[in-house]
Amino acid sequence: MNVIKFMGGLLILLGLALAIMGNKFGWFTPDNEPEARLNCPVFNEGCVFHFEEQAYQVKSLAPLNANKPVQLQLTGKARVVHASWQMQGMEMGPNNYRLISNDQLHWSAQTALPMCTNKRQDWLLKLNIDGRSIHIATVSH
Repeated sequence: MNVIKFMGGLLILLGLALAIMGNKFGWFTPDNEPEARLNCPVFNEGCVFHFEEQAYQVKSLAPLNANKPVQLQLTGKARVVHASWQMQGMEMGPNNYRLISNDQLHWSAQTALPMCTNKRQDWLLKLNIDGRSIHIATVSH
């Protein structure tokens, strides 16, 4: 009986330690909770954001249009960059894009806005840069 109590107490302490360490190091951060948020109403003019000391600029080559491909560009030092488009407050299904770079400073990918039957124009670009997440709100025309 004492062994069971000891093991139960040990498991509780281990769970508490994992919860504290997970929060400190971001192990249990939910996908829907980004580290940063940005409003970028004119996406093709670009918007700037920072992760610590590093500045990034994100933009599209042309105004966002649900009927045309979106050439996404990111400038900033990174090792791996992924992006996906969603509607504000609505998951639009999988559309994960990996941005490509030749110099780990200039990134691009041809993406597309998901189909929306409600004809809404509010979008959320979810960027993941080396494991850090930012959600960028914008609109299409």
